[in-house]
Amino acid sequence: ESFSASSKWIHNFKIKHGIVSRKINKFTTQTLLSKKDDLVQEANQFVSKIREQISLLGADNVYNSDQSGFNYESHAGRTLSFKGTAKVECLTQSKNSLTHSYTIQPIVSASGLLKSPLFIVLQETGGQFGPVVEMNIYKAENIVVVPSKSGKLSSDLAVQWYKDIYLSVVDKQSVLCLDSWTGQTKKNFDNVCLEGKDVNICTIPAGTTGMIQPLDVYGFRPWKNFLKHFSDLVILYGFDVNLHARNNVLKLQSLIHNQFSSARFVNMFKYAWYKSGYIQEKPPKCKTPVRYCFENCDTSCKYCEDNALIRCAWCTHYICFTHF
Repeated sequence: ESFSASSKWIHNFKIKHGIVSRKINKFTTQTLLSKKDDLVQEANQFVSKIREQISLLGADNVYNSDQSGFNYESHAGRTLSFKGTAKVECLTQSKNSLTHSYTIQPIVSASGLLKSPLFIVLQETGGQFGPVVEMNIYKAENIVVVPSKSGKLSSDLAVQWYKDIYLSVVDKQSVLCLDSWTGQTKKNFDNVCLEGKDVNICTIPAGTTGMIQPLDVYGFRPWKNFLKHFSDLVILYGFDVNLHARNNVLKLQSLIHNQFSSARFVNMFKYAWYKSGYIQEKPPKCKTPVRYCFENCDTSCKYCEDNALIRCAWCTHYICFTHF
């Protein structure tokens, strides 16, 4: 009863039990903690239902789609500095671009296929493109770009995505797993013409997306890591390009989607489904896009004499910033 732990005892206790200081990356409430067992049960029931659908329709016809926000300029949150340094500064092209965001919405199948095109929502004044912007905006086959005031999806934009993108890339019968956001419920899509297609929309229980939504569990992490790594290289090598410029944002997302669509990364997306519990067999391990595309890069570009920046996931050639 009179024991008082010394600083050294506490230090040794932490080392013995692997207790370290960690950054808090998610906040919860007492209410959610008290409902944790119920949420786990709901999650397990949902996973079992989707497993049945995968058995019936095949992994190629079961999909997950979700929105994720990106700052107009993104960089890694850590760097090297001397121990004890109180203020660690990092170079950016625009401070505003670190706080203003846009949204992407990819579609990935349980078989690990990333579908095309990618839906992108840009933050625009008044929620629309001006005539000059509309005329000069970057266009590519693998992206569809729309404006909104907030840079986020509205219920109307969700309907547009469902009608113009999802229904155009799936077969006659499919299952679509979506989170519980009210803008994309079954009721919201009731008036959409399905063009003879049978879509079973399954809503992931609220509070469980971090456990069982594939894109949340793993898909968006490598996507954001790739973008941050590329952006850091642009700053490091001093390339004359504004990362936060509208067209450069679109070009970069188009290129990331292109690289991630390579068969080389199918197992990465399958792993997201496996980790969420929908697939029982663990897919073979594969390199992450950052490791494959950026590590041990050759010194010279395949197509010119400039320094190589990245390895293409499709052709495996090492290429410079301009050719990428």
